[in-house]
Amino acid sequence: MNNIGLNISKEKRLKFSLLFGVIIIGLFLTVFFRFEHFQELIEANPSLIVLISLLIYALLGMTFIPTSPITLFLAVLIGPLMAALVAILGNTISALVEYKVGGALGDVFDFMEKKNRLPFNLGDLPIHSPYVLLFGRLVPGGVRGISYVAGAYQVPMGLFLSTTITMNILSAFFIAYGGERLISLIW
Repeated sequence: MNNIGLNISKEKRLKFSLLFGVIIIGLFLTVFFRFEHFQELIEANPSLIVLISLLIYALLGMTFIPTSPITLFLAVLIGPLMAALVAILGNTISALVEYKVGGALGDVFDFMEKKNRLPFNLGDLPIHSPYVLLFGRLVPGGVRGISYVAGAYQVPMGLFLSTTITMNILSAFFIAYGGERLISLIW
């Protein structure tokens, strides 16, 4: 009988350990995040809004928590144009984090070797298609899911980034301007 634990290379164990650590940090931040503390920090350091926002976008890339509320909050706080620009950059950073995590998961679990045995012919998923990368982000969970899957399927970085940035531009401006306008009508 083969002991699977002994056959895993040092590199895979390191990737798995790092991945596990990132997941624990993401869960910790998700559970213990308090909006009141964030609000106090912003009020005390208004010049740090963009930097803090980018950090939050990147951290949320490790979770399935949507970033739209942050974009709406920023639209009201710093204006829709600046909020959209921060959202584009932040969501792109977040997508890169997700892509790298998906790639690490794919390496740790030898995804490329096992993908042809997936049920429902998921191994034949045309993830390398720009249409799948663009429109897959429109389904629930697709924004995060596509990035993880693209990393596991080893989609070329140029294709991944171009489709990611395209959808980030469209969604950021739509959410920032539409959301800010809606909030101004309500208040």
